[in-house]
Amino acid sequence: MFRKTALVAVTAGVLTVLLAGCGKTTLSTTKTTYKQNGLVAAVKGKANTKTVRYQLDGGQQKTANVHNHTFVIQVPTKTTRQAVKIKAGSDSKTVHVAGAKKLASYQKMATTYNQALIASKLSKADQKKAQKLQAEGAALKKQQATIQTKVKKAEAQLKAGGTGATTAAQTLQAQQTAAAKLKTQAASLQTSQQAVAAAMKTAKQKAKSQLLPTKTPSDGLSNVLTTKDYKIRMNVQKGDVMGAAMIVPTKAFKNKTRQKNFGTAFALMATTTGANAKTVMKQFQKETKDNSSTTTTIDPITSKGVRFTIGVSASDLYIFMTK
Repeated sequence: MFRKTALVAVTAGVLTVLLAGCGKTTLSTTKTTYKQNGLVAAVKGKANTKTVRYQLDGGQQKTANVHNHTFVIQVPTKTTRQAVKIKAGSDSKTVHVAGAKKLASYQKMATTYNQALIASKLSKADQKKAQKLQAEGAALKKQQATIQTKVKKAEAQLKAGGTGATTAAQTLQAQQTAAAKLKTQAASLQTSQQAVAAAMKTAKQKAKSQLLPTKTPSDGLSNVLTTKDYKIRMNVQKGDVMGAAMIVPTKAFKNKTRQKNFGTAFALMATTTGANAKTVMKQFQKETKDNSSTTTTIDPITSKGVRFTIGVSASDLYIFMTK
């Protein structure tokens, strides 16, 4: 009787341990430190719960779903290292996301991009006029600086008196004549500028729907520009662009106008990130031409420290730009 009772007690104890084991949460990650891949660092792991909770650098708690015991937490990268504390039930684990290099400040990128895009909408004749005006304006500024330097020197000589005073007076007279001529040239330049400004206004209106917002986006991931031909998505942190992406419908490449719009935007994005646009575009055309319809990735392109990672799906082409 005692032996039978003891056996029942042992069996009950084993069952209790087994049941307790079944109810225990498990949590693991594939790495301890993750690096930027595209616009984010993908923190991956396994858990036997429906969701996991996580915090970035002790910030607001967020939730990620678990599918087939696997979870992925998308962490937008910053220039600094981030701590990611993950919780599943009573278990917790902390991993890190390495800091990444910024592409450029958003304001610098947006200003350069928008100015170049507006200029591309000008007629060839107006583009030549704008370039000529820019060169003439720079030349006038240089002449003005030269005149001011000579006048300042002559005034000092005149004040000092002596034998150099006569020469100084002659110099002042010559510079007054040069300044009057410069004023006439500036007036003529201003008239030409007004004509080009009107053309620029029309070009800006044409490019309105394709311009990057002048206001800096909030921190994190966002679609900063959406057109029918492409989307531009960025990870912006404290005014700096950590990464940018262009998402292009594959059907856009079947239309010459849409293809041209994408090509212009891509070339400008390459330029504003600091890359050589001609080199990037040439390599991109080669890689996409050689790419088979079954391939989902294309060899990365690197130019002046900027890396272009390209992926292809059935409906879209993705171009990620990072450093």
